[in-house]
Amino acid sequence: METEFDQFGKPIPVMEHGAHVVETDYRLFRYSKFALPWVLFMLGCFWVLLMLTFWRGGFSNIKDIRNGIPRDLEPWSNTIDGEGGLRRPIRNLRISTAVHGIVGVAIVALVYYSNPRPKLQMVAYLIAAVILIACFIQGIIAFCLDVGKTKDAVKCTTDPGTRVKECESRVGYAVVATALDIITAIFALVSTVMLVIWSRDETFKRKHRAWNDQERGISEDPAFVEEIEMKPIIPGQDIVHKSLIGFGLAATLISAILLLIFTIFIHEFRERVVGRAWDPTNNQNIAAWPKENTRFRLSVSIIAICLCVLSFVPYPKRIYVYVLAWLFFCDMVMHFVIFAMDVNDLGSAKTLSCPTGVTCEFAIYNATCFFDIFNGILILIYLGYEFLAKHKQSTVTVHRDIPAAPLEEFMPPYDSHPEYVPVVKPDGTRALEAPPLRPLLGVEVIEVEHPSTQDLSVTVINVTPGGAAQEAGIKVGDIIARWDEIPITCKADFAQAVSNAAIGSQVILQVIRQIGSTTGVEFCQLTVRGVPA
Repeated sequence: METEFDQFGKPIPVMEHGAHVVETDYRLFRYSKFALPWVLFMLGCFWVLLMLTFWRGGFSNIKDIRNGIPRDLEPWSNTIDGEGGLRRPIRNLRISTAVHGIVGVAIVALVYYSNPRPKLQMVAYLIAAVILIACFIQGIIAFCLDVGKTKDAVKCTTDPGTRVKECESRVGYAVVATALDIITAIFALVSTVMLVIWSRDETFKRKHRAWNDQERGISEDPAFVEEIEMKPIIPGQDIVHKSLIGFGLAATLISAILLLIFTIFIHEFRERVVGRAWDPTNNQNIAAWPKENTRFRLSVSIIAICLCVLSFVPYPKRIYVYVLAWLFFCDMVMHFVIFAMDVNDLGSAKTLSCPTGVTCEFAIYNATCFFDIFNGILILIYLGYEFLAKHKQSTVTVHRDIPAAPLEEFMPPYDSHPEYVPVVKPDGTRALEAPPLRPLLGVEVIEVEHPSTQDLSVTVINVTPGGAAQEAGIKVGDIIARWDEIPITCKADFAQAVSNAAIGSQVILQVIRQIGSTTGVEFCQLTVRGVPA
């Protein structure tokens, strides 16, 4: 086979492996298993920073951003009214309940996704169960302590001249938060019980590669086979158990997030004051960041969120991934710049004298500075691990059972010397004949090996404009699963199906397609075209 070069001018190495030809295709990029959960985590942190920017950004409206001083002036911060009527121990207990619920669900999701060895799975699930039990206990305590205190939730306003305080009831928020205490606790308990029971009987576990080897009678790792202790499972039982645990964990996560949101809402009912009557020295008219900081942080956060969303696009071209990596790097630098700006302005605000009769609070602004630098570090870890530490593993291994196809088309093998009977005219002369035809789909496919299961799949990497495949609706990134009733498990199956297809016939291709974060099955009706052989 002739040496091929990729678009960067690097030779594509080829080596014989049994009956196959294994190639490393540098045109395509493979993310590590680390990428998906980390990008999701970054997306959540970027969203938090965006919300903090809107929260303390000095917005009078979306078009008008005002200059402010990054500090809150609170006249009653040392009394119960300073927390919107919510007692501090209850507030802290609710926050702890929500955080334990979110962390417990996140651990289960990460373990299920990463699919480690069975004993490690068991230990991780046990840790998650302990955290969810802590969520249950704290939720019950918070509910019992606050069930009769819902009328304490108020929002107060103090007249700057007379210093007389007037309060409005916010009992509705307190009732919802109290209800979420018990709801989160119940879902956490039910999820924990299902997780502990069904993770031990093998029905809440993804199959490890060695399990498939054992089913084929391959005993490459006896210690692993002894470790998993496989037991008979009723058909369909694992699907039911996984669905129930998934529902319980999703309900726990949603209720915990809502509990955290309503706790913050009630906490924000605390009174804050501005103006010369309260701060005659500095005349602080608004508690907010300087508008330059707000605009810069707003743009940095939105760019980071867009880059995370673009990272989910199932486009395997290496140049696309490298462009995203470069943009992530630029955004990381901007995170560090806005961190320096915020720290400088926050330090200046802390040097100002605090007015008499009020307390100066900086907690929300300290949190903003934390997420400035934390988000930049998250991007740095992502780039360092994905594009430096795992650079050699980012290539895609392609198994070829037939000669390499050109980039424009996938050409199945055919007989270059077909046997045919010549047509003879009545006068004995041979008639002119049309050249023999071969099937043509207008699609290029590769054979990709799954990094965990080692299963092969036929993936579309190029579709010819105006070709039969494009008219049928086939897209780049589709995995071809069936050709009519024929399952397609490797490139040889696909080549055989194409070569056996009659010119002009119509076939139904079953493809697996990823749209956003969901994966679905599509059916495409394709008409087989023919070109001269």
